[in-house]
Amino acid sequence: MASLSDRADGLFLVGGTIRDILLGEDNFDVDIAVEGDAIAFARSLAAALSGRATPHERFGTAIVLYGDGNRIDVVTTRTEFYDAPGALPAVERASLREDLFRRDFTINAMAASLKAADLGRLVDPFGGRVDLDQRVLRVLHNLSFIDDPTRIFRGIRYEARHGFRLEEHSTRLARGCIEMGLVGDLSSARLRDELVTLLEEPGAARGIRRLGELGVDRAIHPHLRGDQEAASLFEQAVDLRDELGVDAPAWRLGVAALARTMTSDEAYDWLERLKVRRRDVDRIVGAVTVAPRIAERLRGEHLDPAQMVALADAFAPDAPLLALAREDYPSLRDYFTRLRAVQLEIRGADLVAMGLPESPRIGEVLAELRRRKLNGELDGRESELAAARELVAATAGP
Repeated sequence: MASLSDRADGLFLVGGTIRDILLGEDNFDVDIAVEGDAIAFARSLAAALSGRATPHERFGTAIVLYGDGNRIDVVTTRTEFYDAPGALPAVERASLREDLFRRDFTINAMAASLKAADLGRLVDPFGGRVDLDQRVLRVLHNLSFIDDPTRIFRGIRYEARHGFRLEEHSTRLARGCIEMGLVGDLSSARLRDELVTLLEEPGAARGIRRLGELGVDRAIHPHLRGDQEAASLFEQAVDLRDELGVDAPAWRLGVAALARTMTSDEAYDWLERLKVRRRDVDRIVGAVTVAPRIAERLRGEHLDPAQMVALADAFAPDAPLLALAREDYPSLRDYFTRLRAVQLEIRGADLVAMGLPESPRIGEVLAELRRRKLNGELDGRESELAAARELVAATAGP
């Protein structure tokens, strides 16, 4: 790096990499800022690492890929201008100080020199080190959230992940941005991505509560609720998912918990506007609308195993998992630990071989056989075949 550093006026490790080094945490996202020609430096770095550089001439940036999927982001020190709140910025070259000033929080506005003459020198013009030690999130200027409202979500993530807290002035600025409606003005895709990223954080339950405290939940949708009930429901659902080995992403459970007061039409409309995949939309809306009904029915009556499966299967895994998170019903737990895995050993081809023609009746017979197996009336392939022959004969008639 010493010889490479001579090819730039200034060369710095910047941003979250410095933050995490000072926190003693692993961070494999390496960001380098260059006072000079970042693309030329990236090409030299790629050659030295036997990798390749992909430049983006418009922004003066490049990505260096090397080794087994390793990546270094190289940028020209720059400043940014926003034509409208939440818009992508226009950029121009600037000093390191100006580059650091465009960042979201002081804790991310530090740099360390990579030049041989002063290797490791910390550049901290805005007091990020002190704020880091005090676990404080502080924006660098009063228009920070207005320039980019997604910084509010980023701040919530840092709070959830590291135990930081927005200081009082920054909190007022965040609330002002929210009250101006700028969060709601973000594009659907950006809102979706910010929510998904937040809800996949290890401390996402804290993030859910913070959405409500700042009023971000209602800024996204009037019927979204980031409160203690949502946080507890989400946390319990994720714990159960991990305990029971259920395949359901945390973000989907989190969205369902946040949207739990919506009607199905509201939920469908909102999620489609966020451009969520249809399969995920169906799972989330099912959890929002069906989970309470599952819980209500289990509260009022005893279901045999086949009835339990019929109730839960159509909306699995999210809806029954959210219902179990609401209350620990033994029959619902049995659904996840045992009943879900119960399958027939015979197939439709076996019924055709018995003389049953291809028709919807094949599905009906198989469903009846599975019902019997779930209720303990069948055990093994031979008993299934025997019961199938009876049902096929009854279908054929005299």
